[in-house]
Amino acid sequence: MVRVFLPAGRECRFLAILLLLALPPQRAAAEQSDIKARRLPDVQVRSLAGSKDVALAESLAGKAAVVLVTDGSAPATCPVGRAAADLQRDHPTRFSWVAVASGPVSADAIDRIRDSSSVRLDRLYLDLPGRLRDALDAPRLPLLLLIDEEGVIRETCSPAGGADRLAAAARTLRSLAQPTRREGSGLEDFRLPLVGSEGLVSFLDVAGEDATLVAFLHSRCLACARELEVLDFARQRHGGRASFVAVFLDPAPETRIRGFLGAAGAVPDFVLRDPELRLATRYGVRSTPSLVVIDAAGEVVLSRAGYREEHRDRLFSDILQAFGEAARASQADSALAEARRLHQEACAFMREGRPGYALLYQERIRELLPEYHSVHLRIAEAALADGRHELALQSLARYLAAKPETYDSAAVRQAIAGLGVPAP
Repeated sequence: MVRVFLPAGRECRFLAILLLLALPPQRAAAEQSDIKARRLPDVQVRSLAGSKDVALAESLAGKAAVVLVTDGSAPATCPVGRAAADLQRDHPTRFSWVAVASGPVSADAIDRIRDSSSVRLDRLYLDLPGRLRDALDAPRLPLLLLIDEEGVIRETCSPAGGADRLAAAARTLRSLAQPTRREGSGLEDFRLPLVGSEGLVSFLDVAGEDATLVAFLHSRCLACARELEVLDFARQRHGGRASFVAVFLDPAPETRIRGFLGAAGAVPDFVLRDPELRLATRYGVRSTPSLVVIDAAGEVVLSRAGYREEHRDRLFSDILQAFGEAARASQADSALAEARRLHQEACAFMREGRPGYALLYQERIRELLPEYHSVHLRIAEAALADGRHELALQSLARYLAAKPETYDSAAVRQAIAGLGVPAP
């Protein structure tokens, strides 16, 4: 036994104060360990996108998520914010990115969370009563939670630390559930507004025979205009077997977009909009210009950000090389090519007024590409035209059950409501 002698008087009180100052970090660490391995509390929160109450854990079920619990008081550059930004940089598409404003948060604080967050958020929830903070017994905010696909909290990061553990846990989750090639490409929810049209297009509508070149642009970006000439020339050199898709991330009017493309001397096969950055987020795009090349198997074979005039020849060479890799992939994996052919046939049948044949072809596409959720909308369209309302409802419900981050989910729910059946 070791005896410790403490001096009496002011010296003793001073040592006691030092001991008390040393305790909070240990207590915070203990509380963090208590949070880990628990299930995410299924508290009711308010969805700011849909203006309705949802159960938090249920809304995140089925996909790993990074959840930022905050009261809006901490700046984006705080340690927790930096940890979240680093995590999104390394794993842009593996997780859902969610923020929950927990506690009596002001409207200005919500705007700061939405507009100044260090990460690009998929969803933002409001928890004014602070139920989530209370359920987690979190002494300080912000708090970052890493949630696995089963809804279990795998790791945390708080002002007391934990960024290294969080990154390690994210790598573990990624290794346990590697995304499929098509999931990594964003194939399953590629539905964007088409410039000059009120409709939405899916991946099969724009995919090339060998490759699909997707360029993310801004109508006031000079570097984007200079890069477009290189992309268009590379596409022409490939003999028409690659599709060139321009995706504008700003809400510019059609006249400005057309003028921009005309001044750049480029003629993309398809011109799309993504003002809410949904597809851009899937690819981790943070600036313009950025581009990706997707092969016939749905795999991203080239990803680049930025443009420099002195690297013009290198960019051209890299794109041609990516097209070559994509051509070899199209020979090795013909599922996407076959689905593309069937899709064209199905569209032709719909124009000819023969929805039964179109339905047959779209169901075959569903078998070939089970992760291509947009096919459920095509099946529903053909089924409705063929008078098969029950099948149409089932297909619409399957589409929503996949939780696609597209621009038409609200319209699908309205369609289901119009058919007299509550939306799932």
